[in-house]
Amino acid sequence: MNVEIVDAFNRFAEQYADFTFNNILQYELNRFISLIPANGAVLDLGCGSGRDVQYFLDYKLNPLGIDASENLIIEARKRVEKGKFEVMDVNNLTLGDGSFDGVWAQDIVSYVPKDGILSIFKKLFNILRKDGMLFVSVRQGKDEVLIAHEKLGKKEILVAFFEKKELELLLKKSGFEISNSYTQDGEDFKWINVFAKKV
Repeated sequence: MNVEIVDAFNRFAEQYADFTFNNILQYELNRFISLIPANGAVLDLGCGSGRDVQYFLDYKLNPLGIDASENLIIEARKRVEKGKFEVMDVNNLTLGDGSFDGVWAQDIVSYVPKDGILSIFKKLFNILRKDGMLFVSVRQGKDEVLIAHEKLGKKEILVAFFEKKELELLLKKSGFEISNSYTQDGEDFKWINVFAKKV
């Protein structure tokens, strides 16, 4: 994640956490959890406010939340006292191979330059155990676009947009098998959600 984006999340961390903490993707979370073994280890990639880490804890999983924004990790620790959180950039993951049964990547890929996505997916493939599941959610569209981010004080942020086939191809090139992919209407954008498996 580039420095400007991390700085924006640091600056608006409390506001962003307040906006997002109760906005739960319940259907996607429940489906993801159903594909993870009991007490499984889950990585919440770009955990933000810690919202989904709390959800995983409620279902007796063992989540680790990481985020490049130090201030968002502070907010997450305030909101989810029993959660485990680390400041870590998605571009520099220092996690062992075969460490997790699932990786939850809700929106984080949107903030990574598109030319770096393939290497990140390959790293995620490596840190998953056999039959591990990856959930990825991104905005539908083309190219990388500057958008005035509502949850970051309308600061202009460079965001990556994807076509469904484009995202699926990147995942397949990384070794994943696509279990399910679909588009979904959101408040401001259409979203692509993909469940992919390490086989």
